[in-house]
Amino acid sequence: MPHSLSDRQKEILGYIRSYVAANECSPRLEEIATQFNIKSPTVHKILEALQSKGYLYFGRDSVSGFFIRLIERAGSAEKMVEIALTGKVNQYGELYEFPEKHGHFASVLIGSEPDEVFALFLTADIPQVNMSNQDILIFDMGKKPQPGDVCIAPIGDRLFLIQVASKTYDEITPSLVVAQQYPVPSIYSNPEFKQKLNWYPVAYNEDSHDYFTKLAIEQKFPMEAISSDLVVATALRLIRSLAF
Repeated sequence: MPHSLSDRQKEILGYIRSYVAANECSPRLEEIATQFNIKSPTVHKILEALQSKGYLYFGRDSVSGFFIRLIERAGSAEKMVEIALTGKVNQYGELYEFPEKHGHFASVLIGSEPDEVFALFLTADIPQVNMSNQDILIFDMGKKPQPGDVCIAPIGDRLFLIQVASKTYDEITPSLVVAQQYPVPSIYSNPEFKQKLNWYPVAYNEDSHDYFTKLAIEQKFPMEAISSDLVVATALRLIRSLAF
């Protein structure tokens, strides 16, 4: 159980919480020292005290460098989750070097199970969906895909980022384009109808049309609605300019 804190320990713990919430990463030792006008060895001793009292842990590794991880978020739906970077994404939204360990970082998530969350690192811009080189996408394998979601799904035996456009009315009837602006009757959303997902690759446009057409032919994969069972994971959040 966490123990009582001194005023300085409370100040530094509060600073770390605020920093992580604002930046999606932990502050460096030198940043804490500068913030409180104290020396780095003093910060290190305070972090040791906070660790011994059960509020955080910290360390250094060859992948992430120096890191601080908060432990307690009791009584809240928010969780501080350690997220592994497990792959990369190219300009066509294709996953590669997956699943391999490329690093890790901490992020605050709501309602996600830690063992179902992972992240991918973009190595090129995908302007069709406003994604940029070095962005990080956090995914949840337990989140059910909905229209508008970015997901991971196979095209043949290769994995790509896709966007869910809509759901079909059932497993055999494609969605209909209607002009009337009214909610779709709930009967058409009945899970028993095993609705499929209308989708498209996130990197699809006129320039990439030939690439994806050739890919579908090579992979013998029809570009049609897919079962939600084929979705590997659904994106939760995009992080831009994350330091880890």
